Amino acid sequence: MAVACARDYAWLRETQPDLAEAYCLSYVRGLSKAAALGRLGVAERDLRSLPIAEAVEAALCAEGRPPMTVHALSVNGWTVIVEPTGCRVTRPECYRALSAETELVSVRVLMGHRYEFRWVIDGVLQTFFDARAPRVRRGTRPDALAAQMGAVGLDGQTPATDPGAAVLALADRVTGVRIRSSHLAGPLLGAELDAALPIAQR
Repeated sequence: MAVACARDYAWLRETQPDLAEAYCLSYVRGLSKAAALGRLGVAERDLRSLPIAEAVEAALCAEGRPPMTVHALSVNGWTVIVEPTGCRVTRPECYRALSAETELVSVRVLMGHRYEFRWVIDGVLQTFFDARAPRVRRGTRPDALAAQMGAVGLDGQTPATDPGAAVLALADRVTGVRIRSSHLAGPLLGAELDAALPIAQR
């Protein structure tokens, strides 16, 4: 498989512009879909086939707080968790639980406001940054992905044309998982979450 570049993820804005406005996409190595969702607090009895498009439409039509849903798919030994209307994985207690004894990469986009990237191993935040200021990094290994960041246009010298696509390309390079439009087109294993947690600040 070719090494990912930002242009490889231009399809998200082109094919699912509503989802591209705000989402959280998280990759967890070695867990089944049910196990990964279980670590987020989803009971197995609540799992069902849940199209992402319906969740996005419900959020757009909601008068108050949109319904919170979470979806999962498996690709190359990783479970990819999609949150089209929330960002539960970005809570420290959630990414620690999800990454326990394994590895997690998470991308959170709120177009025009946040383009966050997290890399966590066994509960420890390795690297965190926002693509709007990619040279400002935190974690125990803030510079470990510097070369890959530069390769996808996140070197901080010039603003990325599409920072959302750039952080997805970086996640692709770290995990080896290439997400394509077909992965998000049909119903996925998912569930509605009881309530939204407060927005994580880091």
